[in-house]
Amino acid sequence: MTKRILTLALIAVMALTLIPTAHADWIMYVSPASGTTVNLRSTPEVNDRNLIAQIPFGTALNVQYISNGWACINYGVGAYDIGYMMVKYLTYDYVAPTAANQRKNTTNQDAQQQIQNEMGTQYDRMNEQFKTYKVVTRPFTVYGKPERASGYCNLRFAPNEKATLARRIRQNEMLTVIGETSRWYQVQDPQTGIIGYISRNYVTTNPN
Repeated sequence: MTKRILTLALIAVMALTLIPTAHADWIMYVSPASGTTVNLRSTPEVNDRNLIAQIPFGTALNVQYISNGWACINYGVGAYDIGYMMVKYLTYDYVAPTAANQRKNTTNQDAQQQIQNEMGTQYDRMNEQFKTYKVVTRPFTVYGKPERASGYCNLRFAPNEKATLARRIRQNEMLTVIGETSRWYQVQDPQTGIIGYISRNYVTTNPN
């Protein structure tokens, strides 16, 4: 009987070890060498479209797991319950921002303000172009003319050098002009149907 009880107890212990334990987050702290902020992204990759927020130096984050150099963060931002941050910018030990870091943060704020000012200038230029916009009643064909024949020119979603890139246009690639501003053509790519803007300087009506 005693042997049977011991056997049952052993089986019970083994069974308990096989039961998955509840997942618990652990705390890590944002600690980039720059002493400023680190990007939190919606997917574990670096691209221009998945930025959720910029997390300040020293912020405590709830890490769910780490995989392939990325930490999965339990961090509710807007519609996002989780985000991803490169684990090389995190540490297990809290490091208080130093005076040097604070100076870096001030420099970063100045840089951010400069970027905002530049963006404001670009929006003003874009608006100026939209004010001159008119529809082309008789669409015509133009061809890509990059500065170098082996290079490309940019098709953008708005008439501005800083506007989002729609696609790249190669030498002699055909486009249909459907609208125009003082400096840009609004064109449609007949192959893909994409509509965007291209500088008049980078197209020609005569292919080479």
